[in-house]
Amino acid sequence: MTGKCDESATPAVGGSVEQGPCSLQNTPMKFPGTSHPSPLLTRSRGTANRTISKRRRHEKSTDRYIPNRSSTDLDMIHHLMMSKKSKPSLPAKTPCKKSDKLVGRCLFSAENAKRACTRLLSFSAKRKLDFNMSECFSSRGMKPQLKMKEETALKILNAPGAAKNFYYNLLDWGVNNIVVIGLKEDVYYWDAAKSQAYVLPQEGGREGDLVTCVRWKPDATKHIVSSRYGTTKLWDSTVCKLVSSHVSPTVYSTSWRDNNLVSLGRGDGTVLHWDIRTPETLHRPFSATSGIICGLDWDREGESLAVGCNDNKVQIFRNTSLRDSETLTMVYQSAVKAISWNPLQRGVLATGSGQNDQRVVVWDLISGNYKNCIDTKSQVTGLIWSPSCNQLVTSHGHFDPNLRLWELKNSVNTAKLTGHTNMIVSIAKSPINDHIISLSADESLRVWNIFAKNNASNKSKLSSSVLSLDKIR
Repeated sequence: MTGKCDESATPAVGGSVEQGPCSLQNTPMKFPGTSHPSPLLTRSRGTANRTISKRRRHEKSTDRYIPNRSSTDLDMIHHLMMSKKSKPSLPAKTPCKKSDKLVGRCLFSAENAKRACTRLLSFSAKRKLDFNMSECFSSRGMKPQLKMKEETALKILNAPGAAKNFYYNLLDWGVNNIVVIGLKEDVYYWDAAKSQAYVLPQEGGREGDLVTCVRWKPDATKHIVSSRYGTTKLWDSTVCKLVSSHVSPTVYSTSWRDNNLVSLGRGDGTVLHWDIRTPETLHRPFSATSGIICGLDWDREGESLAVGCNDNKVQIFRNTSLRDSETLTMVYQSAVKAISWNPLQRGVLATGSGQNDQRVVVWDLISGNYKNCIDTKSQVTGLIWSPSCNQLVTSHGHFDPNLRLWELKNSVNTAKLTGHTNMIVSIAKSPINDHIISLSADESLRVWNIFAKNNASNKSKLSSSVLSLDKIR
């Protein structure tokens, strides 16, 4: 039995939620809509070629000194006059605009040069002109359209029983190069170096007690496992032993501030801080929202905690007292699960919202403004910063169960990682080689190499087992 895939299926408890554009609380923000450039007006010239005899032409022309406007090339005249040339030729290599050079090449191409004359005014029949207007417009600052690349996975693993639930966080990749995965009631390790899978032993587990969240400790010596019926366990991965556990409302998301303190986001809208040095002692939980907390992330300094909820808000809490010390609230139009601080730039937070909003917003919390707002056209279930933090990888659910790479400078989608056929529930990045792993409700795990500069060379270095199909169960 798995949860529902739509984040709106679990309504938030409490009053009505503000339904407006994503913004800072009490500071309405206007997000840029999809702007389309004005259409270019292309005028074509030229008529059908026709042969007119000398006699007929003289009969039609009442005065041979009056030029024929229909047969006069005004573009060429203007270009010749502005460039001070007496005969058709390619523009000289003098400092001028690139667009002027392109106009000259179009006007005085080899085919047109045969028909060109040294006179500015024409008294004969109109001649055909081949003029590439779009090439000249593109040289005047209009940005070319970037082609989106399609990438395929380096490795595919079977993951039977993968849940289809927007709120679950079932994947994490530790510095020990081991991936911890939650499938149904079980927890698995996948050793990326050896390409081997192991299952953790069950101790008093209940049937139907599905795993809802897993998270490695920063040094990867221990990890958290939370389940549907409210049990949160701390496992020692070095000896595969249960260290401690406690029962509380269901935990859907976790984040470590450091190697000692972990924050648990619960289904009743509270955040619980747990110091694992004293496993039996828990800090008093504080209320962060009226709904489910589905996204948590501490910043790199351990000073601010970002909390994403299904009441369509993201809240920032300071670390002064580990209590209710809210500093900022962002309002969206859907639940926010995907949250990640920029690891290189202080105060920059990326958020991805659910089915009714479908936007990725990069916030500069120091200035209180957003830096990027991208309409992904799909439910966002996860996001990861690139090593240089100039790109974002997003995973998606409804309408587009793929991963996408976004260039933040222009907010352009530059790559699409295809292969999954159902909602991508969770994604994680390797701290070893920047590979990405994704878990989908199509019961598969896929490893990607999207950040590598040369995918072909990296693929050739992998062992033969990398391209084989492995099973978790």
